[in-house]
Amino acid sequence: MKLFAAVAALTALFLWVPSPALADPGGPTQADVDAARAAAAGAGDTVGRFFAGQGRKTSLAPVAARVDGPTVAVNDLNPDFVAGRSAEIARFAFLATGATAPDGQTASVWTTRDRRGTWVVSNIASGGDEQRYAGQTGTVFREPQLNAWYALRDGTVVPLNDEAAQSVGRAGVPVADYRRLAQQRYAAKLPGSSYARDGYAGGYGVPGPGSTPLPWVVGAVVLLGAAITIRLLRARRT
Repeated sequence: MKLFAAVAALTALFLWVPSPALADPGGPTQADVDAARAAAAGAGDTVGRFFAGQGRKTSLAPVAARVDGPTVAVNDLNPDFVAGRSAEIARFAFLATGATAPDGQTASVWTTRDRRGTWVVSNIASGGDEQRYAGQTGTVFREPQLNAWYALRDGTVVPLNDEAAQSVGRAGVPVADYRRLAQQRYAAKLPGSSYARDGYAGGYGVPGPGSTPLPWVVGAVVLLGAAITIRLLRARRT
């Protein structure tokens, strides 16, 4: 089973703090994809350090990483859908570009718009879930807390990975049933809830609206060329 690393599990608690980077107004254009690919490719040394820090190796000296895989758009479960304000089950979250290490390790380099509208690297995830699932048929989206991937097809939310199957069953559920399930899980954590007012939405104790949550701090670190440790990265492991 693939799991989030501990830090990301805390910081990615749906990322529902209002922010230009978190609530993207729409899906990416081809120009956005091109800019995101360029940003990901420019972070080759950082991706190399990520690979070097995985598992067996102790040195953070970067390996020769190739950041030239497909760039795909990733959607997350839409909080407005959970709240009953929208019929759209998914919303655009980030662009992900595939990366490969010389020993065959793979990773996905996430890019998001910063407050200036510039595409920047905001996270690195091991494996290739984004490339594996995002292009499948239907409206594909993640439920980040569970690392669950789904597709909405003909009114049914169907699972694409084991985590999603554990959530909705192998056959999936009607979209109305999935909304009720999501409301049970997250309604108390939506913007405007006491959970959000206390500063916990989007991660335990992260700053509130208008501030920069941790994944975008990681992106800033990438731009500054600082070494990123595994403690600041979402890692998926088998």
